[in-house]
Amino acid sequence: MNISNLYWIDKIYKNINFDNLPHGIIINGPDGIGKEKLAIKISSKLLVNKNNNEKISISKSNNHPDFFVLDKERILIKHIAPREADWDEEIGNRNVNDFLSITPSISLNKVALILSAQSMHDASQNALLKSLEEPAPHSYIIMTTNRSKSLLDTIYSRCQVITIPSLNENDIDEWLVNNGISDIRAKDFPSFISPLKIMEEIENNQHLNFKNFIKILNDFIDNKINQESAIKGINNLEIDLITKTNYLIEFLKILLKSKLLSETLSGIYETFNLSTFNNLKLSNLINELNNLRYDFFKVPQINENHVLNYFFSELKNSIKI
Repeated sequence: MNISNLYWIDKIYKNINFDNLPHGIIINGPDGIGKEKLAIKISSKLLVNKNNNEKISISKSNNHPDFFVLDKERILIKHIAPREADWDEEIGNRNVNDFLSITPSISLNKVALILSAQSMHDASQNALLKSLEEPAPHSYIIMTTNRSKSLLDTIYSRCQVITIPSLNENDIDEWLVNNGISDIRAKDFPSFISPLKIMEEIENNQHLNFKNFIKILNDFIDNKINQESAIKGINNLEIDLITKTNYLIEFLKILLKSKLLSETLSGIYETFNLSTFNNLKLSNLINELNNLRYDFFKVPQINENHVLNYFFSELKNSIKI
């Protein structure tokens, strides 16, 4: 999708001062808001041909000699700094620091794009500091993150941060209609949903996941299904643990907000108007889930079934219909 169709991204791009651009850039925002598209657009501007100033086509396939894309589920130190005998099946022994130290080949600059930089461990971030503190001439590092303050302060102090804010429901609905989607609305998704994430879920036939998730919770808390069936139903949605955690946090926040503000719930939450619960218990559950979300990026292995069994037991004990 062309960036011109993403007006919120296009507006940010047009306000970037390329005459005074720092060597480090962090693009922060929720999943599906267009961080990667903005990063590619900035990179394309920086990678003009040094002989004729023409723009060069780039992609994530790492087939451009002056453009290195690091797109890993977990970014290890070997991806940032050289290590003997370290080999990656996708990028071989290439690493960011070595890449940036070499003079540009066909472009005016070299650009290293690190996607999902929040997955970097502290050791990897510290290794990256070398290229940020003493940047090679005509070199740039662009990082995307989906969580603010997810990197070390020393990283932020050497980078310009571009934050892409979430769109409200009305803006998302209008954008969907303008793109030919008239039967799906933002209210059918969690509040943190982004336009491109909705389009992705529609294309992958996963746009009912959140509604089905809430229905399973409803049936479980209302004693229509047992805990084993509820967890099996959640697992059949084929969403990862971090998404399940985000969905649970969203659900609990909606319930808590409705009680604190005396709001009547509607749509997929309507049944929970009849629910009773202790505010403090729900707040504690939200805190525990937030801690789990943080641990997910720090702990190599988390027993998902153990986690789900614990939180579903707490839900049953905390909420009554």
